[in-house]
Amino acid sequence: MRNLSMIIEYDGTRFFGWQYQPNKRTVQGELQAALRKITGDDIKLTGAGRTDQGVHALGQVANFRTESQLPLLSLKKGINSLVGDDLHVKDITVVPDDFNSRFNAKTKVYHYYITLEPSPFRLRYYWYLKQAPDVEKMQRTIPHLTGQKDFKNFSVSNGSDNTVCKVVDMSVAQEDNQILIKIEGNRFLRKMVRGIVGFMVDIGRGRLPIDDIEGHFETTRRDINFAPPQGLFLATVKY
Repeated sequence: MRNLSMIIEYDGTRFFGWQYQPNKRTVQGELQAALRKITGDDIKLTGAGRTDQGVHALGQVANFRTESQLPLLSLKKGINSLVGDDLHVKDITVVPDDFNSRFNAKTKVYHYYITLEPSPFRLRYYWYLKQAPDVEKMQRTIPHLTGQKDFKNFSVSNGSDNTVCKVVDMSVAQEDNQILIKIEGNRFLRKMVRGIVGFMVDIGRGRLPIDDIEGHFETTRRDINFAPPQGLFLATVKY
């Protein structure tokens, strides 16, 4: 029995997210179906991050166990021949038996792309803003959003969830008509990155006051606007 790890890239536009759902096209479901056809094993794939519908990945990591002794290159080619063109396995390696792509991850890095230019070619991969935000104001939110905090007000979670996460690094940069936000953390709640991005944009556009950032952690707030999914990419998983 081998434990194998894959690095995966996908365009999330036509997927109903990462996690398997009956009768819906998901990244996990499509990969598991291809692996079962190739290996004959009942494959259960563990992903480092459960990306939502419409979210993309440049470096998703997933592992699985198999009795198959197929060469790794043949296995990679076989998977890529069976999945859609919007999904691609970049690499497969043998990992230790106790490796778990989700629980062994130290941090995950997400990128969020914003465009200020109305281009039909960017609509699948950017959030188009008609009103340009003040990037300097957005940058001033970073010290308030990094560190170990309760991010329940920036996410979609139920009352039983552990909502404390640690954001270890964040940056906001503008080049011409594009804004790139990078967020690295030890774990992320459902829609948390999109909640943070939406909050930063609202600060940058003056919808929310910059002097009340800490107040959004202290009480139950319902005035967070979530950024749309298409601008979000799972860029890297660090181990």
